[in-house]
Amino acid sequence: MHRTRQLSGVDAKSFQALRLEALERHPAAFAAAPEEEAGRSLDEIALRLDEGTVFGAFIESRLVGSAGFFRPDRIKKRHKGVLWGLYVQAAVRGRGLGRALVERVIAHARDRVQQLHATVSTTNLAARQLYLQLGFRVYGLEPRGLKVGDRYFDQELMVLLFEDPGGPEGS
Repeated sequence: MHRTRQLSGVDAKSFQALRLEALERHPAAFAAAPEEEAGRSLDEIALRLDEGTVFGAFIESRLVGSAGFFRPDRIKKRHKGVLWGLYVQAAVRGRGLGRALVERVIAHARDRVQQLHATVSTTNLAARQLYLQLGFRVYGLEPRGLKVGDRYFDQELMVLLFEDPGGPEGS
């Protein structure tokens, strides 16, 4: 059986280990590089977890997956949120953990923003399919959105609209 919950500073060590695993094993799926994450202290990570919103998936007491939510500070951008960093360890995939994490982010975002954005590498078919199943739609393509070594990866830009703001476009 698994459970999900919001992470806090006490989860810093396990989150850092999981995040490093994700970045090292799937470099084309994340904008962050392993060396960037490895350079963060546990205090920095604890602060990030305490001040931000990251959900974790657990099997027994072991953190096996995570997904984050971010909302921009700028007034004109605060109606949008971002789903970031979805990762589930390979050994426990196929059990609905990724879906549970994204659903937690969606539920959290729904009361805070009018739309939730996600970016997915075109090679990450599982994440792309999950987002589409949960109501996201593709609105654009960023050619060469990521560069890993000498290789480029296109990224699809996706959005989940929570409410129709009404009125003419651009108002």
